[in-house]
Amino acid sequence: MKYITLLLFSCILATLVGCAEKEYIASVNTISNANTVAQVKRIADRRVDTDQYLSQSLQLIEIRESTTNDGYKRVQVFLKNYSGDSYTILHRFNWYDENGAEVENPDNEMWVRKIIVAGDDVTLTSIAPKKSCKDFKLRLKAIQ
Repeated sequence: MKYITLLLFSCILATLVGCAEKEYIASVNTISNANTVAQVKRIADRRVDTDQYLSQSLQLIEIRESTTNDGYKRVQVFLKNYSGDSYTILHRFNWYDENGAEVENPDNEMWVRKIIVAGDDVTLTSIAPKKSCKDFKLRLKAIQ
């Protein structure tokens, strides 16, 4: 009986210690200027969702377009992690010319890894590799 009691006590203690060592990741609070003065050009989006969990957990807030000082198109995609956990994604931008042909971009051949904390928002930015670029696609993948 003493052996069973000691074993039970050890299991409970091990469970408590294991829980105490678990890292707690809090969600993120944000504060911004209520009286924004920036003139924003928003882009309407078209989506193809193949990962239902990704599209529900990581939601698109908006897409903005601007031009750099050099005359290149720049896009910013604003996303928010609505899940209760940190979320890791891979993303990649592809750019297209006025004929819909993909423009090669040696600087953007790799997928970029991004960790988004629970409740946080993230901005993914890309600048067109050529001034002739007219359109883009953002591709997102969740890392399991």
